Amino acid sequence: MKKTWLLFPLLLSLAAPALADKDYFFEGINYEPVAAQATDVKPGQVEVIEFYWYGCPVCFALEPYVEGWEKQLPKNVIFKRIPGAMPDSEFYVDAQATAVAEVLGIGEKIREPLFNAIHSDGNLALRTDKSALRDFFGKFGVKAADFDATWDSAAVKAKLAEYQQIAGRYGIDRVPTLIVAGKWKTGAGYQMKPADVMRCVQYLVDKESAPAK
Repeated sequence: MKKTWLLFPLLLSLAAPALADKDYFFEGINYEPVAAQATDVKPGQVEVIEFYWYGCPVCFALEPYVEGWEKQLPKNVIFKRIPGAMPDSEFYVDAQATAVAEVLGIGEKIREPLFNAIHSDGNLALRTDKSALRDFFGKFGVKAADFDATWDSAAVKAKLAEYQQIAGRYGIDRVPTLIVAGKWKTGAGYQMKPADVMRCVQYLVDKESAPAK
C-alpha cells in the first residue's frame, strides 16, 4: 500500500492572516527544533534545505516566495532543494525525474516549467507517469533514448539514495518542509501563509547568523 506524505496542513493555513513582523515567529508554533544534524557548510555559513514535490499544490504556492527569497540570498546561506523520494510514495517518480534532470544538466532549467505544466496547465500525468515525463524532457532537447538510459542509471540511483538519506535524517514526512542550519524545521503544518514561511526561514537564518557577526 502506498504511503501518502502530508500535503494538507499548510493548505488549511493559507487563509491565516500574514504575520506583521519577523519577531512574531514563535518556536513550537511557526517552527520547531529537530535533532541537530551536522551540515557540510563552512563555519559562518548557514544551510537551508527545502524538501518538495512537484505535484504538491502547496509547494507550487510557495515557489514564487522561495524564488524571491533566493534572489536576495545572504552570502552566508547555502540553499539546497531536495525532492521527496520515499520509494513507496507518490513522490518517487518526480524525485527520479529530478535526479535525471540533474544528471543531464537541466535541473534548474525544468523547475519552473514543470511546476507550471502540472499546476497551471493541468498536466497531472507529470506527477507520476514516466512516459509523460519523457515527452516533457523532450521539450528541453533530451532524446527519448537518453532519457530512458539515464532513468535507471547508477548516477540517478545514487542521487535517489542521497535524497532518501538526507530526508531520513530529519524525519521528513510532509512537504514543503524547510530545514535551517540542520536544527530548525518549518513549512507545512506551521500555520503560516506561503510568504510568511520564507520570512520565518530568514528569521531562523538570522538567528543562526547572529553569533557569527
